[in-house]
Amino acid sequence: MNEQTPPALNLKLLGTGAADYDWNRFGEEGVRGSTSSLLDGHILIDCGITGLRNLERFGIPCAAIDTLLITHSHDDHFLPEQIAVLAAGRPTPLAVYASAEAVAELGGIPGIAAFPLHSGMKFRLGETAVTALPANHLTNIPGEQAFHFCFETPAGNLLYALDGAWMLKQAVRLIEHLRFDWIVMDCTMADSGDFRIFEHTDLAMAVHMIETLRNLNIVTPRTRIILDHLARTLWPATEEERRRKIAGTGFELAFDGMELC
Repeated sequence: MNEQTPPALNLKLLGTGAADYDWNRFGEEGVRGSTSSLLDGHILIDCGITGLRNLERFGIPCAAIDTLLITHSHDDHFLPEQIAVLAAGRPTPLAVYASAEAVAELGGIPGIAAFPLHSGMKFRLGETAVTALPANHLTNIPGEQAFHFCFETPAGNLLYALDGAWMLKQAVRLIEHLRFDWIVMDCTMADSGDFRIFEHTDLAMAVHMIETLRNLNIVTPRTRIILDHLARTLWPATEEERRRKIAGTGFELAFDGMELC
C-alpha cells in the first residue's frame, strides 16, 4: 500500500520590521527587513523597500514567485519599482492581488496579471483558499482598504494580520467558523500609550484580542501566535528584554528568517 505524503504548510518570515528601521543599513546586525513573508515557496506577501533584498538574502530566486499578495500601499509593503523587477522576464505573468488603488499604481508594468481585492473576497491559489479581510489601517491613498489574509489549507489555517489595530467586526465575522493553527499578528509597539494604536497593535491589545478569539473558539490551545512588524524604537533594544516583555503570554517574537512549518 502506498503511503501518501501528508499535506504541509510552510511560512518563512523574510522581513519582520516596522517602518522605523534605517534600511540603508540593511544587512547589519539587528536591522530587520521590511515586512514580507513567503508562503509555500511561491506566494509572496508584500514586496516593499527591502522586498527583493529579502529574497536575495535567503537565496530565493524571483522566478520561484508566481503570486504576490499586497496588504496595502505603504512603501515598506508595496513598491511598484520592486514589483517590476520581480515580474520581469517571466514566461507567465506574475499574479498580483492588491487593492484597486494599489493595482492602479502598478500602471502598465509588463509581466503582471492584476486582481483587485475587496473585503470578503475569496479566491483559490491551488489547494489554498484565501480570504481578504478588512484591516484597521490608514494608507496615503484616500479610500484605500488595507487587508489581512486568511489562508485555509489542507495542512491547517493561517491568519496573517500585519499592519492593523483592533480587528474589525466584519473581519471577525468572516473567520468566526474557523480554527487557526497559526496567527502572525501585528505588534508594532511593546507598551501602551503610543498614538500608533489607532492603526497598529501594542502588546496589551494583542493579549486582549487573542483572549477574545479564544472565547470565540477561533484560537485554540494549540494555536501558535507570532508577533511581527516590530518597531525598532517601540520595543526594547535587546533580545533578553524583548523576551521578558512577552513572558507568560504564550506568544513568540518574529525574526527575519523564521519558519513556521
